[in-house]
Amino acid sequence: MPKGEVPGRLAEGDIFLNTTNVDNTPVSVLEAMACGLCVVSTNVGGIPYLLEHEVDALLVPPNDPEAMAVAVNRLLVEPGLAARISHNARTKVEEFDWSKVLPRWNCLFSSLATSTLQK
Repeated sequence: MPKGEVPGRLAEGDIFLNTTNVDNTPVSVLEAMACGLCVVSTNVGGIPYLLEHEVDALLVPPNDPEAMAVAVNRLLVEPGLAARISHNARTKVEEFDWSKVLPRWNCLFSSLATSTLQK
């Protein structure tokens, strides 16, 4: 799908399923979080470092369609769970905005440059 269609497609949903067996920091998950979707993802690779189970996503073992279905069902039936997950995910992904990331990179590079010059 063309990149320009992604936000519109995500806006059509409420839950984003990430069923990968290998991944680090999937942009698709970040995009879903930014759109307010509840993320249900396999807990592989770097994903458990990005997402916190029952805080900003629901994480399940890979290759376990039953666990994925149970997690989706939880979002549909547990009062407040979907709203909490969606809110926390949106709040977290705002920290990935370039206006927040760039100053951190600048600080890191300045620190490294200063450290190198002092040696």
